[in-house]
Formats: sequence, structure tokens, C-alpha cells
Amino acid sequence: MGWAAVAASGSADGEGLAGPAGPGRAFGRRTLIEWCLLAAAVLALVALAARQGWTERADLAAYDIAIGAQHHPARDDIVIVAIDDASITAIGRWPWRRAVLAQLVERIAAGRPRVIGVDVILSERDTRYPQDDAVLARSLAQAGNVVLPVVAEHAGTGMLVRYPLAGLGAAVGHINMVVDTDGVARQVYLREGPQPLAATGVPHLAAVMAEFGRAPRPLDSYRQERAHITEGNGWERRGRVRIPYAGAPGTFARVSARDVLEGRADPARFAGKAVLIGAMATGMGDVLPTPVSRDGRGMTGVEILANTLQALTDGDAIVAVPRGWQAAGTLLAVLLAALAALRLPPRGALVATGLLLAALLGGSLALLALARLWFAPATAVLGCVLFYPLWSWLRQEAALRFLSDELARLEREPGLMPAPRHTGATLDSRMRAVYGMSARLRGMRRFLSDGLESLPDATAICDLDGGVMLANRRCVALAPAVLDGAAAAASGGTAAPRPAIRAVIEALFPAPAPALAYWHALHDRHARAHTAPQPVPEGGIEVAGRGDRRYLLHGAPLHGETGAVAGLIVSVTDITAIRVAERQREQMLRFLSHDMRSPQASILALIELHERRGRSDANGGQPGIAAAADGSVLSRIAAHARRTMTLADDFISVARAESQSLAFMEVELGSLVLDATDQLWALANARHVPLQVDLPDDPLVMQGEPALLVRAIANLVSNAIKFSPKGQPVTVSLAREPGHFVIAVQDHGPGIAQADQARLFEPFARLHEGQQGAPNGAGLGLVLVRAVAERHGGKAGVQSAAGAGAVFRIVLPAA
Repeated sequence: MGWAAVAASGSADGEGLAGPAGPGRAFGRRTLIEWCLLAAAVLALVALAARQGWTERADLAAYDIAIGAQHHPARDDIVIVAIDDASITAIGRWPWRRAVLAQLVERIAAGRPRVIGVDVILSERDTRYPQDDAVLARSLAQAGNVVLPVVAEHAGTGMLVRYPLAGLGAAVGHINMVVDTDGVARQVYLREGPQPLAATGVPHLAAVMAEFGRAPRPLDSYRQERAHITEGNGWERRGRVRIPYAGAPGTFARVSARDVLEGRADPARFAGKAVLIGAMATGMGDVLPTPVSRDGRGMTGVEILANTLQALTDGDAIVAVPRGWQAAGTLLAVLLAALAALRLPPRGALVATGLLLAALLGGSLALLALARLWFAPATAVLGCVLFYPLWSWLRQEAALRFLSDELARLEREPGLMPAPRHTGATLDSRMRAVYGMSARLRGMRRFLSDGLESLPDATAICDLDGGVMLANRRCVALAPAVLDGAAAAASGGTAAPRPAIRAVIEALFPAPAPALAYWHALHDRHARAHTAPQPVPEGGIEVAGRGDRRYLLHGAPLHGETGAVAGLIVSVTDITAIRVAERQREQMLRFLSHDMRSPQASILALIELHERRGRSDANGGQPGIAAAADGSVLSRIAAHARRTMTLADDFISVARAESQSLAFMEVELGSLVLDATDQLWALANARHVPLQVDLPDDPLVMQGEPALLVRAIANLVSNAIKFSPKGQPVTVSLAREPGHFVIAVQDHGPGIAQADQARLFEPFARLHEGQQGAPNGAGLGLVLVRAVAERHGGKAGVQSAAGAGAVFRIVLPAA
């Protein structure tokens, strides 16, 4: 993280150090206006296409695909008696005598079918065989369940309705087919007739057959569209039923009329079924193309009637969704495509548009197959397909304008080397020009980033609200918990929002009140002109950080293009080393001026006393007294000299432990403990203090400086011996804990009060100084212990209470 961008260069509100992004907001408004206008235009075009039927052929093609993909089994109670090629060959050419048709009806009726539908026009009398009409009438009356067709034909400006002969005495139903604009038969109407339809309308033959022999059922109870069509000649149609064809031609069970007439077909197979009689021979009958027709083969009218009868019986006729839902679905699809184009990048918008088209087509097919609902998708598809290229064209035009304006503005920027003027109005030429300009900007940015990164102090740049926008590596290192996540966010990762300078200050300082007061004073002076500015120290302020660190906090305003204050730059200088050096200097002066000077002064005074007594003894002649005095004086001189040497050794050891040049090697802690305790057996014996050593069976090995470790352990053991009463043991133990080695020295001395433990490891701290029987010392022994432990990556501590002895511990890392 060489250049720690703690906040994205373009913030969410579009503001940076250059001030409010007015042009950016205007650009956003213009984009939104263009989007709204284009969306309105596309929706208007879609509405016009739906009204004018421009997409009807596409909808019908999708409808046919859905019908062809959802075959379902034909009902086994619908049978077609076909007047096929074999029947024509055996009986003779069509039309047959009506006596033959009467015989066919009688043989079918013998099987006791539920209803017989005859798809043969019988609207004119037989002039060649007049007696056959009576024969047919008797057969129909004897069957009692025959339905005959009614046909309406165009005749001039009106419609000619052809009813069956009045004397036949059978039920009637119309068999009119309504083909779509492409000539395909997809639908029928349940009632047709001249106006008024309620009085003169004829139900469809399939509807009459569906309710024949069952409880009467009104036509409105069938699944249908409430369509109402009135033609110019006064003909009216109501109750549209879209036929869900069961399959291709030949799907329904079929029996040849020849087999029925010649007795080869058992009449019992017609029992309880709906039987349709119709022409299926080549070249005769009404053959129409349907959605399930294949290889140019149409479907005969009698098969269309069978499919219609099944749809009405099963109640699964196809109906179009209501117009309101159709319009809402189309509007929603177009708006989703428009929103995807507005909010997503070009590739994402293209993928979203493709997915939306697939959802429209797939959803339309699924609705028809699963719910028998027809949603016409073509107008919605048209809107989605139109919006993406039109929006892309508008965005390209906007991109060209933007690139031209930005290039012109960048060429006027001070500090940039002049670039050759761009030529050409194509997007590629503008992109090449922008690339050249951005290369120069990247060079300048690299120069500025290197300059910020090379600053010797931790530096952060904040906006006027206190949000950290930029920070160099030294600043991130000071408060990693706050700034690392923001740096990850700036580099594209997922992290918390950018931090405020308040969070950084609170992370740096355990008691950040002075630092926050300084920040508020700096902020009020440069960012809030309407308030009385607070005084700001020119040289910054010094604040205490965590872990006894000391910092110097500086702040200064950062001006934008217009000269107004757009942000603040804050720097944090670590002055801990300076303060430590000052304290060491003070300690050295104190040490040299007092602790090192005092023993030497005592030595000089004793020597002078010895000289005086020697002169007095020489004059008075008392050598015995002089010899005793010599022994006492010399012992004192030796004690002070030893104290001086101890002080010097301790001071040198502490300085060596705190130095940077230590040679670590592999050491075994058990042997170091033995070396330290061996040095103090004599002292322990002299003070009658038992010395107990508890070492583990396994060797404990680590990297360390053996001389310093031995000295630190010896200091703890020496202190324990000095403060232990006679006869009470001192225990030195070495143990392994998870991830650590622990050296513990336990005594049974007077203990240390909790209030005094805080300054126990401070230099020259002597808690028992002045008390009777307190051992001599300079207060550097425990300082050395802590310095050695910290240099080895560990720590030193104490567990004690007044009057309960003490346990000093050195904790060292195992690795």
C-alpha cells in the first residue's frame, strides 16, 4: 500500500477538494432528462404498435410455438367417424344419399353414445331422392341425440344463415371458424348471429354437444374471453375461445365410416361417448391451417370441432390476460429494460435486456402451458429491443460531448505540459486524446503521491466534515484498525465507510481531548466563517499516545481552485524518541550528580579521617586503637567502592540491554537459571535463606543473549534473598506455558503494596529506602530485568501484596 487512499477519490456526494461538483450534478440531471424522454417515446411507440396491431404476426408466431410445445392427450370419450378415402372408394363419390347417412347414424346410435355431432351441411332438400329426407329424419328422431350444423355465409352486404332442414328435428349449433390475419384457425366464438344476438344467436356446435345429456349449462359459464365483436353487416360474435389443440392432425380416435356401415366396427365402442361425423377424405371438407399443422398439412373441420369440444369439456380453453394486465406487464418490462440501461454498465445492461427478453418469451409460454393464459409478448419485446440501442446511441453522443469538453478544460489546466490538439469527431479519436492527457495526469499524480508518501511525518488530508480522504503509509501505521479498512475500500475491496478524523484521533490517543480540541479549533477557524474562530497554536500541540508514546499534532488549511478552504491537512509527528532521550539525559545527569558522586565523596571523607587519626595516633602513642580504627575505615571504604562498582555495572547492563546491537544465540534456560543461582549460593548461605530450584525434565531452548538473561535472573534472586527473613526459602522455578517460558522467583518477604507496584520497574525506584534493615541498592536491578525481558520479546511482572511475599516473573516467547 504505497499510496494509501483512505477514501475513494470521487465521494458519494460528488464533492472533493475542488469543491461542489456542479457540472457533475448538471450532467446527471441531463442524463435523467434524456432517459425520461427516451422512455416516454419508446412507451408511446409501444402503445401505438399495440393499438395498430403491428406486432400481431409476431405474437401469433409465439402463440403457435407455445401451442405446438404443449401437447396433451386427447379425451378417450371423443370419437370421430371419418368419411375418408376408403369410405368414398367403397360407397361412392360424395355427396352420398341421405339414406346412407341415416344408416350411418342408426348404426352409431345403436351403441348408445352420449351425443352425435354431424359435420355435414343439410340445409337443402335432396331433389334426386326426396324420400331420403324422411328416412334421415326418422333416423335422427330415433337416435334423439344428434346435433346438426348451422353455417353463416357472406351474401352481399349481409350474412346468409343456412339452418338444417326443418323436418329433421335435431339440435343445432354453428360451426363457423374465425381465422386470424395469417389465415390460421386458432379460435371460435361460443355464440354468433345477427343483432340482437340475445334473441337470434346460435351457440357453437361443440358447446351444444358438451352439455347434451347433462344438466343444462349457460354459455357464460364456460371458460372464455368476454369478447364482443360486431361486424359492419350487423353480424355479432361473443365469447371467444382459443383452442388448446391436443396435437397434430390424427390425434383423436378415428373410425372409418365404411367400417361402421359394413358392420366391422362394434357399435359398443361408441357407448357414452361424443361422436363426430365429418369428412376427412382428400379434396373434400373444410381443411384449415392450425398452430399444430406440420409439413403443409391442414386440419379438417371435424378435428377442429373435436379439439373445441375437448377444450369446453375440460374447461381449459385459452384466454388472453385482461387488457389492464397486458398493458401493465408490457409497461413493467419496458421500464425494467430502461432502468437496467440507466443504472447498469453497457455490458450489464445488455445482459439484463437479454434476460428480460428471455423472461418475457419464457413467461408467456409458461403462462399458456400452465394456466392457459395468453400474454402477448411482442410489444414488450419491441420496447426492450428498441430502448437499448437508442440509449446506447444517446450515451455515445453524450460521451463524445463529455470527452470534448473535458479535453478542452484539461488543456487549460495550469501545470500540465501542452498536448497536441485532438482531431476527428469519432469516439476512437477522442479516446486517444483522453488517453494522452490521462497519461500526463497520471505522471503528475504519481509525483504528488510520492511526495506525500515521502513525508517524514504521518499525514492525512481531510474534507471539511472531518472525513479522511488521503493518508500516507506512516499515518495508516499509526491507526491501522481505523485506516486499513478504508484503504481497502479505496482499492476496490469491501470495507467500512471512510473514517472521520475524530475516529483516527481516538484510535491514536487514549485520552484524545486535547487533540480533538485542537482539531475543532482548526476546523472552526478555516471552515466555519459564521462562528467565532478559536485560537490555534501555531506550532501544533503535544499529546500523549498509547504505550507512553508522545506525538506533535499539526494542522493547516488546504485551498481549492477558487481559493476557498476545501479541506485540512493534519500531520502527526512521533516525538517519543526525543522525549525518551531527554528523560535519559536527565537520569544520566541525576546519576552522575548524585548516585555516582555520593559514594566517591564518602570514600574521600573516610580517607581524610583516616589520615587525621593516623597523625593523632602518632602524637599520642596508641597503636592498638589506631589499628582497630584502620580496619573499620577500610571496611567502609570497601563497601562504598563495591556499591560504586555495582552501580556502574547495573548502569552498563541497562544501557547494553536497551542498545540495538545484541547477538542472540540458542540458549537452554535451565542452565541459565542454574548459573544465576550458583552465583548467589554464598549470599543465601550467609543470610541463612534456603535456595530451592525447580527445573523441568525437558530442556527449554530459545534464542537469547545468555549474559543478560543470567544477570536478570540473578537480580531477581538477589532481591528475593535480601528481602527474605532467615529460614524462609526462596524458590526459583522454570516452566513451559502455551507459547511461553516462565521464570518465577518467589520469596516470603514483606511483600509490595498494590499502589507501589506501578513504579516498581522505574529507574532508581527504591520502595523500602529508609526503612530499618532495608538492603542497599541503586534501583536499577528491576529496570534491567524489564529491559532484558522486553528485548527478548517478553515481559516482566510481579504478583504481591503487603505482608504476603512476592513472585517476580519473566515471561519469554517460546519461538
